[in-house]
Amino acid sequence: MSYIYYLNTESIHGWLNSILAPMADTFHISPHWTTSGAWSLGRDPLGMQATSVRMYRQLVPGLTNVTNRLRYYSFYCWVVNGWAVIRHADNLHEWRLFIRKAEALFALACEAYSPNTGGLAGSDWARLQLIDLADEKFDLRPHTNKPGENNQYLMAKGGNFGQFYVRSMQDADFLAPTTGVPIVSDTGRQLARAFEDAVGEVVIAKLINAIIDGTLEGSSLYAIGEAIHPSNLKEGTTEMDMLREFLWRSDTSSSSVARRTSAWLLLDLSRKNVPIRDTLAIRNALYQGRTGDAMPYQPGGTQIQRWRAYQANELCHISLEALLNGMAQILNEDDFAMEPDELTNKVISKAVSPSTKNQIWEKWATQATGESHDEEALSTVICEGLRRFNERSGDPALLQSAILLLRLLWQKWRTDNDLKNEISKHAVRKHCSLAGVLDTLTEHQTASVKDAISAVLRRHVIAEHLAIAGIKLSSSGKFTYRFMLEDGTISNGLIAEYGFTNPRLTNLANFLADAKLINVDGTLTEIGTKLLDETQPA
Repeated sequence: MSYIYYLNTESIHGWLNSILAPMADTFHISPHWTTSGAWSLGRDPLGMQATSVRMYRQLVPGLTNVTNRLRYYSFYCWVVNGWAVIRHADNLHEWRLFIRKAEALFALACEAYSPNTGGLAGSDWARLQLIDLADEKFDLRPHTNKPGENNQYLMAKGGNFGQFYVRSMQDADFLAPTTGVPIVSDTGRQLARAFEDAVGEVVIAKLINAIIDGTLEGSSLYAIGEAIHPSNLKEGTTEMDMLREFLWRSDTSSSSVARRTSAWLLLDLSRKNVPIRDTLAIRNALYQGRTGDAMPYQPGGTQIQRWRAYQANELCHISLEALLNGMAQILNEDDFAMEPDELTNKVISKAVSPSTKNQIWEKWATQATGESHDEEALSTVICEGLRRFNERSGDPALLQSAILLLRLLWQKWRTDNDLKNEISKHAVRKHCSLAGVLDTLTEHQTASVKDAISAVLRRHVIAEHLAIAGIKLSSSGKFTYRFMLEDGTISNGLIAEYGFTNPRLTNLANFLADAKLINVDGTLTEIGTKLLDETQPA
């Protein structure tokens, strides 16, 4: 099938439309899908995880899944401002060496002060260096001056800063928008001065000398680490005030409101004894509207509704990914190509009992069954199956759980236009979301269970995956197919591992701890309680 490499985008669309003609009643492939940057990589074969990612970016703006410690913002502002003062040159290579030495020094000093500090770039490297370091002089340069090569503290050319923090710091208005050597904004310059004041002149002098010279005395690492450690932000300093202001900014911009309200929700759940570093517990509380002790949780405001929409989409994509793996497993077991209808029928036969298949979808999906299954229990079964995909992909119990979860999602959300609209506006296109799946099931609510599920599989699994994989191949050369379609038959199933996306809640919890709004054990501090009581959820 190597000929596929020679198909341009228009050809792929025509090819898919012609071959998938038997499914034309459920979808149509249009060239306008190919918006630059719209499609996710092969980890998201159905495009639904991309919808979730777009949603949580709006729920916790200014953080990413790899911005792990709050004090990096003030430290990086100080380093960027220091480059402007000391070097004042638009030399990207020299800047990279400068920031890399600063980052390696930060990790080395913090690990010397407090081993196994979480969230530090280069911490594994730092611990290895400290084993034999003692008090002699340490040369940072062999570990930092070869960006992109092995045996460095980090391989990323621009360091942790360039790879992960630049965009977030621009969004937070700590950096000015640039594409070359970074420049601090006015706010970033103030934060850089606040970092200097909090750390003190003696340590600042040692930092500057070490970054410029590339060497430092091992005996000075502990004192430096104590002063700059991300857990040692000092109460009553301008640095602490500015970083708290970033988390709890009182203006009415959409990013500030979203970040502040998500932080408020975490603090509120902490007060209700929900462990806020337990992402699953937080997801369940925000989605189910109850805490771990089954107490109702309805704090008001629209942000929790957005979190609920995000989690509903998450439940949908793991369901469909389990069914996608089930298709691939069936193709592998039978070891020959089959038509789409034959493949969907085999999946359904594994997942739905014969007595259920011919029932009307609406009647079956809305009836009270007395089953013990709920979304939380079903998602647990599905996620476990997706982690152990080689063993369980074709397991009827796993496929049944996926169908039952789709049933519960339709039962709960099919008439909730606010939730569907919230999801749809973040989707690559409507079919790549729970909103699209709900509409497909509603379109087929008077059809049989078998036909309704078959429509979902054809439209949201087979068609969407082939379209996404085809566009990815034509635009970037990446081969991400989980199965192939040729002469109207599907073959070559590929099973993969899937799971929930990471919605930055753990990172936000780390920031709240660094800002002393929660204690290390997750309980509220006095200032955290005060902010919680003085603010209402948006």
